[in-house]
Amino acid sequence: MPCLSRTELYKVTAVAILVLVISCLPYALGYAFAPPGWEFGGFIINAEDANTYLAAMQQGAQGAWRFRLLYTPEEHPGAFLYLFYLLLGHLSALTGLSLILIYHLARLFCGLALLMMAYFFVAYFIRWRAVRWIACLLVCFSSGLGWLVLLISPTLPGGISPIDFWLMDAYTFFSVLLFPHFSLAMASLLAVFIATLLYFRAGRTRYLMWASVALWVLFLVNPKILPVVAAALVGYWVLLFGLRRTLPWREMWGLIVLGSSLTPWLAYYGYVLVSNPVLGLLIKQDITLSPPPLYYIMGYGLVFLLAIGGAIHVARQRQEREFFLLAWPLAAILTLYLPFQTQRRMITGLHVPLCILASLGLFKYVLPAVYHSRVSRVISRTLSYDRRRLRLFVLNLIVVATFPSSLYLLASASLAALQGHPTLFHTEAENQAIDWLAENSQPTDTILCSYWVGNYIPARIGHRVFWGHWNLTLDFVSKRQLVEVFFHTQTDDRVRRKILEEYDIAYLFYGPQERALGDFNPEDRPYLMKTFSNSEINIYRVL
Repeated sequence: MPCLSRTELYKVTAVAILVLVISCLPYALGYAFAPPGWEFGGFIINAEDANTYLAAMQQGAQGAWRFRLLYTPEEHPGAFLYLFYLLLGHLSALTGLSLILIYHLARLFCGLALLMMAYFFVAYFIRWRAVRWIACLLVCFSSGLGWLVLLISPTLPGGISPIDFWLMDAYTFFSVLLFPHFSLAMASLLAVFIATLLYFRAGRTRYLMWASVALWVLFLVNPKILPVVAAALVGYWVLLFGLRRTLPWREMWGLIVLGSSLTPWLAYYGYVLVSNPVLGLLIKQDITLSPPPLYYIMGYGLVFLLAIGGAIHVARQRQEREFFLLAWPLAAILTLYLPFQTQRRMITGLHVPLCILASLGLFKYVLPAVYHSRVSRVISRTLSYDRRRLRLFVLNLIVVATFPSSLYLLASASLAALQGHPTLFHTEAENQAIDWLAENSQPTDTILCSYWVGNYIPARIGHRVFWGHWNLTLDFVSKRQLVEVFFHTQTDDRVRRKILEEYDIAYLFYGPQERALGDFNPEDRPYLMKTFSNSEINIYRVL
């Protein structure tokens, strides 16, 4: 590991803080420009998933260390899942700070950890400081060609929009902008790799211990990406074997020890899968498949093209250290399309080695080609323009050309916050009604409501709903059909009673979104008693 000067560390920290400040801009706009009578929900993109993390924090704030599903009515015991967000909930209760403030403080802290760890990872492979800085800028801001795709056609063939704008696992800035556990998972992943590589080089046990600690953190935060971790390290071991022409025994035993350190947690997760049918079904229905390869190629765009040059350079150099930059992308390509249900999660963290390879490709091939090109010589003679300055201009142009999708993402989120997009804000009447439920019902009481209200209630008060998330509601399609039946005007009351009784529903939340589901009128129904009413919302207790 190279020794970084204090000045370099200060500069890296300053860049990281700048990235974090930029990431706060849309949130600041949301709070500052909330429309009259509306309250900003605290999230700017994918509030649907973000609310589920806040719901887990609600459980932690209420004293729980075992996670329960709040987005499905089925009874089940809790388990040691979502521990990161449960811990944040406990911190909220301990400090007295609001959950949403703790969430964003965690987002900033984990984002800083990711950006600093990414630079250390870059520095492990790149000695030349100028190349390190370019890699750092690419890690912080680069994305793909999704912006260009949107200009030409709204969606690619197949109906999927560019991954630049929805696959946050694939990009550093996207992760820092949204979810703290994504940043922490990437930081832990990089720490696992750095510590393991240091152990491979020096053979010191303390590096293996640090790798095990980082692997535990990674597993507790995001266990879904373990296949790519294993594939990258085993693939690197195979490459070492090919280079040395002898078995790397020490490295092999180190990998065995590292993998064995997870045995207790793997055994526990297996026990939960078998013994807890509800959480077992949750794990089985968590399906995140990869889009076609073209989406990943376009999603990294110029970075991908430059990384090909960097990979060629690394392969030609045949240096043990740099060969890991080949092992990780190859492992990701393999695991992204293996037949298991969380394929696209294997892209997590890949942005960092691709940016390193891209910076190498840029400096080893592109810039020398520009400097020695005939065009460069002509410009130098006719315009008296220094070819070194031309090379610097091209360097800056290429780096900036990798930024537009990130800028588009930031601008669109800021615009949505400024315009008061309804998915990001909640009415005062809605919040008043939900807060009434917090004071007058139990967290285990199931609430029937529309999808988006159901997505929000657990996040705001930590109470259970009938449905509210495409993944965390068991048998989501059937639940949606039952809600449609319940609110349909021609449904017999006996059918409605059966739904309420079968799922032990305690309250009906009835507001504008529920009225939009059908013409059902809950007034004067003998099995419903109005217990709350304001200008928009009525709440009925099921008798």
